[in-house]
Amino acid sequence: MVHDSHDPLHHPEVQLASGWGYVAAFVVATGLMAGVLFIATHPGLVHPAMAAAAGAAAVAVLAQLVFLFQLNFSRTQVWTTVSFLLILPLFVIAVGLTMWMFHALDARTMLMGLMR
Repeated sequence: MVHDSHDPLHHPEVQLASGWGYVAAFVVATGLMAGVLFIATHPGLVHPAMAAAAGAAAVAVLAQLVFLFQLNFSRTQVWTTVSFLLILPLFVIAVGLTMWMFHALDARTMLMGLMR
């Protein structure tokens, strides 16, 4: 009788994990978030720097998705990547609608004209 060995270390997703990927994701994300923290703590850098901060945060998230979660189009990861790509528009819509809602509420409820 042949007995199959179900060693979890031989699973394709486990084989994708690498210490280098984890370290690279940590270094990239930490560096980008430190830059965003610097921008956020200096009030003189207002409008153009905030767009750069949002871009840096997006790059940090992408770096974590690629290095930590190993999202790619390989045979073993294709369904994980497809599920992420299908959820991404819903996430963008939810965040966008939340920002629009708070912007509209701020314009309606804040009494900026009386504070001048």
